[in-house]
Amino acid sequence: MVNRRDLLVGGVTAGVTAAGLGIYSKKTSANWGMPTPVKPFDGRLLVNKQRAFEVLDREGLDGLVALNPINVFYLGNYLGYFVKIQTPHPSFAVFPRAHDKPPVLVVANVDLWQIANGEREYPEIIPYSVRPENWEAYSDPDQWTNEPQAGIAFGEVWPWRHDTLSPREADWAAIERKYKDQLAASPEYALARALKEAGLDKSKIAVDDMRIANILDKIGLHTVTCVEGDNVFRKIRMVKSDVEIMHMRNAAQANQTAAMATLAQLQPGATNADIEQLFMLEAAKQGAKATWLVAGTTGGLQAGEIKSGQPFLYDTVSQVNYYHGDFGRTVVFGEPSRKLQQRTELLRIGWQAAYEAMRPGVSYSKVQKTARQAMKKSGLPQTRIGVTPHSVGLQHTDEPYRDGLPFLVKDDLILQENMILTVDFPSYELGWGTCHLEDLVVITKDGAKPLARMDGSLVVL
Repeated sequence: MVNRRDLLVGGVTAGVTAAGLGIYSKKTSANWGMPTPVKPFDGRLLVNKQRAFEVLDREGLDGLVALNPINVFYLGNYLGYFVKIQTPHPSFAVFPRAHDKPPVLVVANVDLWQIANGEREYPEIIPYSVRPENWEAYSDPDQWTNEPQAGIAFGEVWPWRHDTLSPREADWAAIERKYKDQLAASPEYALARALKEAGLDKSKIAVDDMRIANILDKIGLHTVTCVEGDNVFRKIRMVKSDVEIMHMRNAAQANQTAAMATLAQLQPGATNADIEQLFMLEAAKQGAKATWLVAGTTGGLQAGEIKSGQPFLYDTVSQVNYYHGDFGRTVVFGEPSRKLQQRTELLRIGWQAAYEAMRPGVSYSKVQKTARQAMKKSGLPQTRIGVTPHSVGLQHTDEPYRDGLPFLVKDDLILQENMILTVDFPSYELGWGTCHLEDLVVITKDGAKPLARMDGSLVVL
């Protein structure tokens, strides 16, 4: 239970548990809602290469091609200008299974200046011009197998005073010179070059968007076989690299701090719109970008606003470097009823059991079963409580689904070291209130470890 009045953080029962779900001292909890320490940004490539090689070998694939911005960012460590303004084919990323071939990132020439800043590590770059020079001739499909002439470099549009350039501007000029004669005519022809550079122009590749197959067919690259690969990407991304775990830890802590700072400002009468606006502001203070939150139910607060004595589910998600934090608690204004204390204690018992069960080799269903058994044995009144493990990362639900079906069904995944996940414990009782509890953890060889604070399941305001 979190009580803003005295800043004590703890559970309904006394004592500190193995999961860290217990009473925190004032010293420990007094900085809740305050900015978390700024950590040095780590711009290394994100992709877990060893995991990617293993999955590609197992699936019998020669490589990956991404068009989905999530996967482009994962492989290329960059989201370009045309991704942000949502053009149809803004950027591609190519990853070969062959260890001696380079991954390649396809970006627009307007992105070269950002890349020259050197704030991140990038794979090989193939830039393209915004528009081919002789595009009119390509109304004839017979011309499509011949690459058009690239347009001018982005830097040639603007005047330069080379004698007074800043060091950063000098870097922009240098990258313009480097790629001036290497621009592809368009993203489609740049993709064809990238496949050749990566040794994948005669191969079987997994693509996250089947438009890629159509693009390659139109420009005459018929030696590439494309297979639906969204789930392949998910299988790879499920196990995080060390730099991803660092980003996830930052996201978890920033998201939780913003969530608690938001609660500290609420009063009865606040609406869902009020809560969301506050959360967006508090997330921004943490260097995070608010993604969404649920307060009450998926339909919002049961009365349309916060009512004293009516408990509500509180679930917040925000991003740091596009990685998601995910945090959930039960909130009530005023003294909690005995029923609410029992309900949130039941969630705490279930979450603790799930936490202690999470280790490599354990299935999602085993975690669920363990949590449900613990709650059943607790002696507290039983009620309907969801128990849903899910992986978290570049997507809120960052995990593969079952193969071999014409629709999406959640898979009973086996936990592996360096997975990051949470277990949702929502409980609805319409006409009374809603409850929730969840925290982000990383799976290590010895079990689960929290990425942020783990405390009691109830926040009393």
